[in-house]
Amino acid sequence: MDCTSTLYHHYFKAEDRFLNRRITPGYEPDIIIDFVQSGLNLASLYCLNTPTFNPILRELFLRRVFFHLVEAINQPNNSRIFRRICLDHIHCPLLALKKFYGNSDTGRQQLLSLQQHLQQTHLTSGL
Repeated sequence: MDCTSTLYHHYFKAEDRFLNRRITPGYEPDIIIDFVQSGLNLASLYCLNTPTFNPILRELFLRRVFFHLVEAINQPNNSRIFRRICLDHIHCPLLALKKFYGNSDTGRQQLLSLQQHLQQTHLTSGL
């Protein structure tokens, strides 16, 4: 397998484990960290100075990780530990999105929208 196939395979495997609602207690950090890291690795494949540069795919995977984490935080079916670890690691895709959006007005507006969404999630989650 080439590098791209490996990154995609690892990401979707980690995403499946993350979205699986039957998580064995004690493995929550491993599952969440693996999912976040695999998403960041896949998004980095599409960075500016790479042969596979594609800003749309880069933003897609970063936002996908971010919103999966937000959704997991909002799910009362998930254990409190799982939700808390998701909240603790949501800064990774958020910081990557901040770097991606840069200093443009549109980028700042999108980042502000994500931050407000996260703040609302945090307030309503009870964590």
